Amino acid sequence: MSRYLFILCPNYSGSTLLWRLVSTSPHVSALPAEGQFLPELREIMRTKPWDADHPLPWDHIRQVWHRYWDPSKRFALEKSPPNLIRAPQIESHFSPASFIVMVRDPYAHCEGLMRRNGADARTAAEFSLDCLRAQRDNASRLDNAISFTYEQLCDDPRGTAQRILEFLPDLETLDWQAQFKVHAIDGNAARTIHNYNAVKLRELGNQHVRVITEVLSQAPDVLSYWGYKLYEPDLRHRLGHLSNNVRKRMVRLRQSGGALWRRHVRRNSRKA
Repeated sequence: MSRYLFILCPNYSGSTLLWRLVSTSPHVSALPAEGQFLPELREIMRTKPWDADHPLPWDHIRQVWHRYWDPSKRFALEKSPPNLIRAPQIESHFSPASFIVMVRDPYAHCEGLMRRNGADARTAAEFSLDCLRAQRDNASRLDNAISFTYEQLCDDPRGTAQRILEFLPDLETLDWQAQFKVHAIDGNAARTIHNYNAVKLRELGNQHVRVITEVLSQAPDVLSYWGYKLYEPDLRHRLGHLSNNVRKRMVRLRQSGGALWRRHVRRNSRKA
């Protein structure tokens, strides 16, 4: 094994998609799951995972990860999202190491944090902004790193894959046309690389958007670095959000109606 490769990407920001893309190289050995969730390390790495001051036993962590990596491969790949706040520590404990830094539009990121973690809009926005700030530092300070956005990956998968290959020629090939099974807002079905930001944005109510914008407006330099802009809900957004809510209610009604019908059939079949 010649090199460590770390994907630095916030949760709900496309890290699994990028991880699966990089894993299409025949020269990559990926852990079976995020390194932080391996049974030997879950208690260690999931205690205060987003506290940069919480010390971690990196020598022990490296030993455990090596039990899962295939030493015959050129690259040992890991992608736990909290790694992004500990990149300098990782750089000093894993050598030689390369880093792929990726971020996602903060509004889409906030939607994931709110829907899947139950965060309120302000907490989600503050966390997303912290991630963008940390990733800016990683992109500019790490010795061997490439950076791009989720939007660049999804809107130009071929070009982004080529950028990665130019950064790490020993990968040799990446199958950017493959179908990847990742957790997305519409389920876990395998699909080609696709940008789901518009769908996620429609999930946010006007008040949520305003709160997120209020928080993000405090750091225009961070948004500018990544090419993101503040968003204000307009009539189109309000109509899209309303239409989305109506669609979800109709789906729930169909599902509940189907459940009622199945219970009716079961009751009658038992009577028969």
